[in-house]
Amino acid sequence: FVFPSSDRHGIWMKDMLFSLDIMWLDKDLKVVKILEDVSPETFPEVFEPEVQDQYVLEMRAGFVQRNKIKLGSQLILYD
Repeated sequence: FVFPSSDRHGIWMKDMLFSLDIMWLDKDLKVVKILEDVSPETFPEVFEPEVQDQYVLEMRAGFVQRNKIKLGSQLILYD
């Protein structure tokens, strides 16, 4: 998800059929929060970071661990 400005953007698992890893990134593409293996059964709970973010990535559960992503990791975009 790409948001037009920084804020604390909440995410929930409505209508999901499988667990996800969720990462929030700030305006500089630095990881500011990570939740792993979030189950669809958590709906209607809303998850949000403690600090402002501008981007949210959702991946299949296990992605964060397989790729050794940590808080503070920097996303690098390639052309």
